[in-house]
Amino acid sequence: MDNFLFFAIITGAIGHVIWNALLKKSEDKIKFMRAFTLLSSLLLFPLLFFFEPLPRTAWPFFFITIVIHVFYKIFLCKVYDYSGLSFGYPIARGLPSLILLLLTPFVFGENLELNNKLSVIIISLGILLLVFSEGNFKKINIKGLSYSLIVALIIIAYTITDAKGARASSAVIYLLYYFALDGFIFNFIALFLFKNNKITLNYFFKNFKNILIAAIFNIYSYLPAVYGYTVGKVAVIAALREMSILFASLYGLIVLKEKGGYLAFVSAIMILAGCMSIKLFS
Repeated sequence: MDNFLFFAIITGAIGHVIWNALLKKSEDKIKFMRAFTLLSSLLLFPLLFFFEPLPRTAWPFFFITIVIHVFYKIFLCKVYDYSGLSFGYPIARGLPSLILLLLTPFVFGENLELNNKLSVIIISLGILLLVFSEGNFKKINIKGLSYSLIVALIIIAYTITDAKGARASSAVIYLLYYFALDGFIFNFIALFLFKNNKITLNYFFKNFKNILIAAIFNIYSYLPAVYGYTVGKVAVIAALREMSILFASLYGLIVLKEKGGYLAFVSAIMILAGCMSIKLFS
């Protein structure tokens, strides 16, 4: 894997943690999600007039991913309502890589080499190990676990859809259309589903800094990965993107003062080893 793509995906992973951390600490998660996705669309919508239209072959994937991402937003908010970054995030982000490893040969016709498979497995197991980093093996957060598993399945669905959509057009055009319209569509649906989570100008002005940061990193964090799907193997790119788990753990440990332990250290070593393996042998 070339250096540009590798470091783009890593920085995108950092961006993903940033907007997820801002969402986690927001008081009203649906309202905050509505606000920064709307701002993302307001920022990018004017660019539609300066780029080529989305190819017809990509429109079915575009419509499907819009619907999938509505559910993703709703259930991601639920994850953070019932669990923290150190529990829900590893499950939601770790499981998809393992499952995509099994699905890749059937969905994309991509046969991974042994070192690729080992790298994906090492990263995924390292991520899932973080779930037990506090040693609470006997205390299971049922609601947090349930919502995290739902999000994991949704991530698998939109990863496959977006990989196919980007390959049917281009990563830049595909994501430009997605982010330019996603915020408007989600907010329209929210008018009916979340009548008690209205966003106002006062809310925007009061929280504008965090909303703007989340909007920017919401856009940037996904671009390197989707571009990677067009030039690399989906399972490998998806696993490398989950380097975000390591950054989320560091954020939880240093900023949120969450408890760590030897399992968190072992997990970090596994994730780093898997990522370096992908860098060196992909």
